[in-house]
Amino acid sequence: MNSSSIFNVDQLNTIRDAHLEWCAENSVDPKSPFGEEAAAFLIKAFDVEHNSVDGLIAALDHYVMERGSHVRVGSTSIPSTE
Repeated sequence: MNSSSIFNVDQLNTIRDAHLEWCAENSVDPKSPFGEEAAAFLIKAFDVEHNSVDGLIAALDHYVMERGSHVRVGSTSIPSTE
């Protein structure tokens, strides 16, 4: 994580470029809820290990894969508490 939570212009450009490239590669509207979730992830993921467009895209791809592994399309519904 970026411990200072303050990004310089180059870092913001890297995050923006990674977001736009990832969205284009995955046919995701950058302003859609999923696109916004991806942007939030990239902001949180930016750090020394994930400080390039390629590194951020790889981290986001991994996150999306992990997120998807917890979804079982067609499985029985979970009862609500209502």
